[in-house]
Amino acid sequence: MSSVPTEPPPPPPSPTLRRRTSLFIGLFVALQFIVPLTYLVRDDPADDRFTWRGATHQTNPACETSATMATVDGSERALAPERLIHPKWVAHLERDRDAVVSAFLRKQCETEGALEVTLTNACGDAEGVREYRLRCGADRASVSARRASR
Repeated sequence: MSSVPTEPPPPPPSPTLRRRTSLFIGLFVALQFIVPLTYLVRDDPADDRFTWRGATHQTNPACETSATMATVDGSERALAPERLIHPKWVAHLERDRDAVVSAFLRKQCETEGALEVTLTNACGDAEGVREYRLRCGADRASVSARRASR
């Protein structure tokens, strides 16, 4: 027996506090499942975040990315994406990441005299060649994509 008096145990939490704590924990765990599942229903097939295919995907197909710009004077000039943007972003262009492709095309449309910008990905996979076009100016619509098999 100890000669030092001990403190009594703390009182148990109230039922209301237990319900609130349980609800918070349940919502937190549910959120951990729901957020990754939202990536599975997106339209961008190249977005592999939070998915098993992102962890098991062996290699990306070899793609050659090229871009051209048609100008108002009727000429067409080649663009070098690797000189215009960071190499990591070029890799996203090669993987057809919709947000990166759209941003790249829109940024190139800001060039003086740009009429239309085209980005082409020629890949060694089943989809073959993928081409994205954006008409520049006030009448431009969303990015249009064309896919052709080899």
